[in-house]
Amino acid sequence: MAINQIAPNIIPGTVPSVFGGPEKGTPSPVVPRTGQPETARRNQNQGPGNIPENQESAPQPNITPNASASGFTTSERLLLAELKKADTQVRQHEMAHVAAGAGVVTSGASFSYKRGPDGRNYAVAGEVSIDAAPVPGDPQATIRKMQRVKTAALAPADPSPQDLKVASRATAMAAKAASELMVLQARERAEANDSRAFGSSQNASDSYTRVNSLPESDTHTFDLAV
Repeated sequence: MAINQIAPNIIPGTVPSVFGGPEKGTPSPVVPRTGQPETARRNQNQGPGNIPENQESAPQPNITPNASASGFTTSERLLLAELKKADTQVRQHEMAHVAAGAGVVTSGASFSYKRGPDGRNYAVAGEVSIDAAPVPGDPQATIRKMQRVKTAALAPADPSPQDLKVASRATAMAAKAASELMVLQARERAEANDSRAFGSSQNASDSYTRVNSLPESDTHTFDLAV
């Protein structure tokens, strides 16, 4: 470049036009014929990559290591993907309970959230309240209810350990209710058989009352012939 060359035949009283001509009305220093302009000498001392004294370095952008065009690091982008996936799965899971639990679901789904690097909340856990109590005094109704409870608990494609626990408990309660129902039905059948054989207890009581009210002389209404 021109600024690195030795200026030959420099006329005394002038400055080489590296940065333009001398200012009018201002005496210029005399530069020896064999010398170099001060600017040229400074630039010759600069090594590769050095910045000239009269120039400023360009501001460097504030770049986070491993940051993408979206502004998130690789780990943050992976976390966001996991949170979005979890949010979708949790909501689908709880909605399956609600859809299958008609008559036993007592509340809508509630969720626990985690805030992501983007400032949004993502569902990471959820629950649905289910009425799993037996029907007092009605084992047959209890069996039907426990069947609905079990269906609601196992409705999601991936039942949780708690879902499996609720389903197992409903199965046990249904079995207990079935046993109670069998005892009740056996008792009813026995009473029905007694009624057919001896009549109802009320009829027997009425007959006893009528017999006791008869006069003693009329208790024998006929004689056996010999």
